[in-house]
Amino acid sequence: MLKNNNQAVVKRLAKNNLKSNRRRSFSMVLAIMLSSFLLFSVFTVGATYLKMQRQQNIRLNGAEFDAIMYGISEEQKEILEENPTVEHYGVVMVSGVVAETEADKTPGVGLLYADDTYWKKMMAPARKFVKGHYPVEENEVMVTEDALKKCGFSDKKIGDEITFMYEINEKREAETFRISGIWDGYGDTDNFYMSKAFCDKQKLDAVYYGRCHISFCKKWMSDEAQQAFTDSMKLKKSQRLFYVYEYGNATEIFLGLAGIALVTVLSAYLLIYNIMYLSVAGNIRYYGLLQTVGMTGRQIRQLMQKQLLWIGGIGMLAGILIGAGTSFFLIPVVVKTFVSGKEMGAVQVTFHPVIVLLTVLLTGCTVWYAGRKPTKIAVESSPVEALGYRVVSSVRKRHKTRKGSLIVRMALEQLTRNKKKTMVTMLSLAASLSVFLCLITLLHTQSAREYSYNYMGLDMVLKNDTINNMVLNRAAEGEEQIQGVHPILNEEFLNEIRQTDGVKEVLPTITVPTIVPWEKEVTDVWMREFYETWMSIPYEDDMEEYQQHPENFGSSLVGITEEDFRALNAEMEQPVDEEAFLSGKTCILYRHGLFGLDEKELRGKQISCEEYVHPENTRTFEIAGMTDVGDYVSLLGFPPTMIVIDDAVKAFTEKPIVFRVGIRYAEEYHKETEEAILSNIEESPNKTDFSWDSKIEQAENVKAAQGHMMEIGFGIVLILGIIGVMNYINTSVGNMQSRQKEISIMESVGMTERQVKKMLVWEGIFYTGGVLFLTLTVGIGITYAIYQTMNYMGAKFWFPALPFLGATLILFVVCIVVPVWTYQKIEKSGSLVERIRVSVE
Repeated sequence: MLKNNNQAVVKRLAKNNLKSNRRRSFSMVLAIMLSSFLLFSVFTVGATYLKMQRQQNIRLNGAEFDAIMYGISEEQKEILEENPTVEHYGVVMVSGVVAETEADKTPGVGLLYADDTYWKKMMAPARKFVKGHYPVEENEVMVTEDALKKCGFSDKKIGDEITFMYEINEKREAETFRISGIWDGYGDTDNFYMSKAFCDKQKLDAVYYGRCHISFCKKWMSDEAQQAFTDSMKLKKSQRLFYVYEYGNATEIFLGLAGIALVTVLSAYLLIYNIMYLSVAGNIRYYGLLQTVGMTGRQIRQLMQKQLLWIGGIGMLAGILIGAGTSFFLIPVVVKTFVSGKEMGAVQVTFHPVIVLLTVLLTGCTVWYAGRKPTKIAVESSPVEALGYRVVSSVRKRHKTRKGSLIVRMALEQLTRNKKKTMVTMLSLAASLSVFLCLITLLHTQSAREYSYNYMGLDMVLKNDTINNMVLNRAAEGEEQIQGVHPILNEEFLNEIRQTDGVKEVLPTITVPTIVPWEKEVTDVWMREFYETWMSIPYEDDMEEYQQHPENFGSSLVGITEEDFRALNAEMEQPVDEEAFLSGKTCILYRHGLFGLDEKELRGKQISCEEYVHPENTRTFEIAGMTDVGDYVSLLGFPPTMIVIDDAVKAFTEKPIVFRVGIRYAEEYHKETEEAILSNIEESPNKTDFSWDSKIEQAENVKAAQGHMMEIGFGIVLILGIIGVMNYINTSVGNMQSRQKEISIMESVGMTERQVKKMLVWEGIFYTGGVLFLTLTVGIGITYAIYQTMNYMGAKFWFPALPFLGATLILFVVCIVVPVWTYQKIEKSGSLVERIRVSVE
């Protein structure tokens, strides 16, 4: 038998079949177009979002780097230079602090030196502008407007001279500097940058004063690789190495994004599969007739594959073009509309050829895989089976007379007749809704207001900066023993804050300078570890002095409120006994970076302290635990800083110093309340001695660093929402078209138009109920798993109740309105007899 090449015939049949069934072909093209549109848009806008998130972190960090190492030795520099995974590294040296100026006794401005790599490469993406040049001479300084303002030099410019007293290693010196340049940008702008000559003059050890910022060649590193790199640096006791958020948690972020992409692809697959299944099932008689005239199963498979190829190609091309238009033109316009009046820069959408390749690959694989089962049905159906095929379950159940509405039972039966089709439709909608909720949840945690600015969630933390100028002096008679500190946070001022409208709570933290006597079990162990970690000289050099003159090694006793204690206790790995702490029997030690200490060995032991001005006044506490929270540190000496309940400090001394006040507003982020507090500060004669951390100001800084990140994120959500609705509309219309003959037959036996519409409404209600059930069970479970994987900031899980209610309302409307609207269109398409005679649904 000679082989007959009938590919041209198969090709012509495929083309004619698509033309003769334009409505069904359009539904399939639309399904593939929406899927490719969904994937392309999510990948493009998602890549843009991730790029902007990285930009946000660069701005918040003040430079572009992947890890920071506190302290660096010459040996470690050689290790970094020889490591092929390190792209470059930059070093910043802490060179002192501005202790006071003529205009301000507590400016709080740091002195830093940055090497060329850090200043020119790493800081560049976080800077807005630079004027002048980086300091070269010893007396030159690079400034910012913020730092100049804090020092009282707001009117100074490049070329002017400024005089201030700086402090380094407990030594103070006044000197005049010339401003060589000025810059502005993101991150910490409360610093003066000094020259290398100035830094070398201080003879600082980079192991203790250096900050090494590292950029890697790869933008992703596994947890094992990170640990291996950390081990290779051979860190000393005083050194720590931290990876930035997105780099240190790259594995978790990647898995979370992969989960979102997987659910998105699943949604696209279910949509295409459902439409193709309806198309093949409705056209099965046509394939049976082709077999009766001699067409083989292989040829039918080739016929369907050609149809899929054409439909898939057209759908993918249209989807990518629409996705490109939406991503590059529509979303930027919408974003600019949302943020009109704000100077946040242009919206730059990220694009990479890989995105197109990935979209085509995933959509193509989805079309191929989704078409396997429908193709198998068409190929394996015999001509006789095909001619008698109905798009329903082949199993018929006996009906029993039951109570209740017949219309409701018919609607429920329609859903259960073909459980597979019903489940596929519900899963497709549930997958889209789950991705929608997941992205809304993730975006909420990334918003500026959800950042954790302080571990207690306070709206403002007000500080007495004169505590930094405290000098303890017991040698000179006739002089005050505690000098430099002023009680500016006195009871009168605190009452003014309490009486301010909108202030809910005021939480003062008090302290008193102390002497911690030497003893073998606690302080000797502590001081040995302290010297090994932080000092360049051995403990034995100072041990005798500490034993005989502990007053030369001052420390402090800190008193916190009951609410502060409960928040602090919640942060501890092993919470302490609340009753014992609140009664003043126990204390918590600030760890001070001494990670070599075994907390278990110190817990339960006794530690004593003496009041600095009245050494005869002593108090002993039991050590309950240790904390790394540094919010309650005032005078940080060599001996331990003890944290106790504030009542214990008040009983210990007559005049405790209030050095910090936590303020909580009745309404979070309430600007009028904050303005009233700042007005009180401005009216104070000691206004230059205050500093504060404001949640509102910090949120504004984060928002500025984010740029258009949040708007781009909500653009993804908007795309998902629109495509989800369009997906269901397309599926519902196809489903109704396949039921055209069935509904017409029911009308022919007496079912009224009103009853048909009522049945369709109930079907929509059941569909919505099933989708919500799947979303609130499986969907929320997947959302929570993805959220926890990407939740590197430790934010609490938040369920988007309002967006969910809005999506539920839209879902109800769409599931009810679309089938009824489609039925009305079908009803107008011809008479009842004409609709019953339709053979190709």
